[in-house]
Amino acid sequence: MSRRAPALTLVLAGLGLASALSYSALSQAPASAAAATRSSESQAARARKAKPTSAPRENAAFTALPALDVYFVNTRKSEQLRLYDAFGQVDEKAARRLDALLGDTHDRKNYTTTQLDRRTLQLLFRAAYHFRSQKVEVVSAYRKPGRRRQGYHGTGQAIDFRLDGVPAAKLAAYLRTLPRVGVGIYTHPRTQFVHLDSRSRSFHWMDGSPPGRNWRERSLGGKKLAAQDAIYTRSLDWPEGVTPPQVPFDP
Repeated sequence: MSRRAPALTLVLAGLGLASALSYSALSQAPASAAAATRSSESQAARARKAKPTSAPRENAAFTALPALDVYFVNTRKSEQLRLYDAFGQVDEKAARRLDALLGDTHDRKNYTTTQLDRRTLQLLFRAAYHFRSQKVEVVSAYRKPGRRRQGYHGTGQAIDFRLDGVPAAKLAAYLRTLPRVGVGIYTHPRTQFVHLDSRSRSFHWMDGSPPGRNWRERSLGGKKLAAQDAIYTRSLDWPEGVTPPQVPFDP
């Protein structure tokens, strides 16, 4: 018995080691399978993200919008253009042409321009398309600030204009239906134009002063303007009858 004891001990030890290895392999198998599953799911997720998205489609409603003739009375120059590209986005090349056209003319030797507010341009075009007027006559747009701050004109957010064939009173009445705008109507026989600007809180007014003066201004609108501004969404800046592209909300 004493000679067989060491051998028996080795056999038992071997069986214990084999059992331990077998148990370890079995216990690790589920973890390995779970890890493999997670890796496969991660690869699938990366593949989905890497999958190219379809290119945006042209919108026939925007390609059908006619080009407008924008005439600047101070320089007697004009540009004929479309503000929107075929996908419904503001065409920056066209907008920059308006930046160059509608500059400050007070100093004829130093014609100054700025980037005009794109929303103001959109609302200008919205009004023209609403009335189906293809000619816009701009009286004033950017004014370089100096001794006078020039208000919204000084920041490129305002345009004074007329629409061919549309009375100023009718144009102003339409613009006053839009939220977050400044709308002023100039009613003197020698003015007869409408001021439009983009702002966070609407303000409407009437001014019967002669050219170069503003001492007959009268406020319009009142408390209802706040409720009107509260319904604002960016989609209201695009022309009526078209579906604008996906745009973020501008608070």
